[in-house]
This record gives sequence, C-alpha cells and structure tokens, in this order.
Amino acid sequence: MRNLGHRLGASGTRLENTIQGLQDSLKIVSDSKFRYWEFDVRESADGTLFVFHDDDISLKGQSTETRFLEMDDIILAGKEIGISIPTLDQVISELEQREEPVMIEIKELMTDKCRAKIFDSITGKKSWKLMATPERFYKSFPIEDRNRWRDMANRKDVKLVRVGRHRIELFRFSYHALGRLYLYPKWLFGL
Repeated sequence: MRNLGHRLGASGTRLENTIQGLQDSLKIVSDSKFRYWEFDVRESADGTLFVFHDDDISLKGQSTETRFLEMDDIILAGKEIGISIPTLDQVISELEQREEPVMIEIKELMTDKCRAKIFDSITGKKSWKLMATPERFYKSFPIEDRNRWRDMANRKDVKLVRVGRHRIELFRFSYHALGRLYLYPKWLFGL
C-alpha cells in the first residue's frame, strides 16, 4: 500500500471508510508510508453525503446500488454487514482538528445541493482536496453546469484533482482536447 491512510487507514478490512477504522488507525500517522487520510464519498437517494467505497451494497440479501437507497437503508445495510457507515459530516468532525492532509474521493454526486455541500465542507481547510477519476468527475459534474461548478471551486479555493495524479486539476484539464487527452492515457501516468 502506497498510503497507509487509504480508506481512513483501514483499507482492505471490513472497517475501511468507517470512523472506527479511522480511530483504530490513528497510530499510523507517524509511519513513513502514511501520506494523507483518504476516503470515498457518495450521495444517497435522499441527498445525504456518506462515506462508502463500493457502488453496490447488500440490503436484505439483495445487492443494490447505493444511489437508489435512502440514508436510513444505507445505515441498515451497513449494520447487516457489521459496520457503521458514516456521513461526510461525521468523518469531517473526526478529521477537522487533525493536521494531516485529507483527500476526499468523489464517487458519485447527483444533485446541486450535494455538489455545493462538498465544496462548502472543505472551504478554508488548507490541506484538504477533492479528487475523482475522470469518469466519475464527468458524471458528477455534467458538462451543461460544469462552468458554474468550476467558478464556485475557484471562488472557494477548492482543488479537485485526478485520482493518482494529484497535480492535474480536473476542471482546468476537462475543457480542452489536449487536456482531456492528458487525463486518460496510462502512458502518461505519473507525469
């Protein structure tokens, strides 16, 4: 693992992306393989930002996309698999007094309310950034409204960078053909 803070320090365990996983992992901050806290955020059907990695979750024995579930059902599904799925606000509350950098990976945002909330959540937090893969960025920030969200990110000094290539700002590179080309090819990885 290149970053011990991946999925709140509990990557690969049942507690990944949970507050319990984070609390159990606080001792790793002094390890040389710790770079930043990272976690995944997505939006529920009722417009709550919550922290969970996978697109699907099992609820009452049925696999369902999390975006179709309301937060109460997501909490219930978490209990069924033995974890407490936190909201974005709960994780921020745990991390905002810490000094380590934080990277929030956007998995899926569906509404303007949640797009604005995630920007507001990190505004003024010096070492916090948002990140996304190009595919998830394009889905979460559709082209017809992208200028508005780019302008808001600029006003609030929010950085939204590419997963794995944190110097590439997605809003800036997504507007030009050469920039879009630079976002995708594996042969450019690491430049």
